[in-house]
Amino acid sequence: MARGYAEQSGDVAPRLTVKAAREKTPASYAELWESIKPDREELLNHRVYSLLTTKRAVQIFMEHHCYAVMDFMCLLKSLQQRLTVLSIPWFPPANADAARFINEIVLGEESDVSPRGGYTSHYQLYIEAMKEAGANPEKVEMLVELGRNHQHYRRALVRADVPTAAQAFVSDSISVCLTGKNHEIASYFLFGRENLIPEMFGVIVERLRKSGETGLDGLAYYLNRHIEVDGGEHGPAAEKMLHYLIDDSPRRWAEAYDTAIRALKSRGKLWDAIALVLDQDLGRGGV
Repeated sequence: MARGYAEQSGDVAPRLTVKAAREKTPASYAELWESIKPDREELLNHRVYSLLTTKRAVQIFMEHHCYAVMDFMCLLKSLQQRLTVLSIPWFPPANADAARFINEIVLGEESDVSPRGGYTSHYQLYIEAMKEAGANPEKVEMLVELGRNHQHYRRALVRADVPTAAQAFVSDSISVCLTGKNHEIASYFLFGRENLIPEMFGVIVERLRKSGETGLDGLAYYLNRHIEVDGGEHGPAAEKMLHYLIDDSPRRWAEAYDTAIRALKSRGKLWDAIALVLDQDLGRGGV
């Protein structure tokens, strides 16, 4: 979607300019991991999870979170375009290991086993879960259709009337897709998605269980499936891919750190916005 949008308008997204504050530049995976722990823990302990106590709250959450499900695929396909060869005539990829890792993730995300038999994308699983839960998927479906028809992503976000916070979230992700270096996109994808999701979704699953609400089986299946594949297969594959792309370069580790922090903070802003909407809708008046 991002490629079509950018080519259609001729616009160029701004270069990555945000630099995370740090006392010491991480020069390895272990150092990077230690450096992002505070931001990661902040997300895993965000108050938005405690607000998912009613079906209405879950519906509001899904109507915002669905855009993260959609732009997950933008990040994934951006990496596939860069690390594999999709052109004709074909030629071997520059890094067969990285190509293998990203193709394995694409296979599962774009054509996973459906609980009803056959195959489906995780995006479609989420859309079906939204309908089952009584959430409205029309805006995100319109956004995807506008992308299919080569509408520039910024224009499409406005035309589809996407919530402001979700617009900012998607715009940041697509900006990384369009302007980031390969290892920066891989870092954004790994630390903002693949190795964050198992723990983050685990918190949400537990909250749904405690709510006792019905009609959320599809959402629970989606979340549990991501916990299973991201924790057991995709997360480790994304980590290996990042290692191959960085190739022990201190400069690349530093850039990967900046992008990891950017991904975590972008998610945090989305969670903040959802929490505020829930406060307003449920009359909690939270800060």
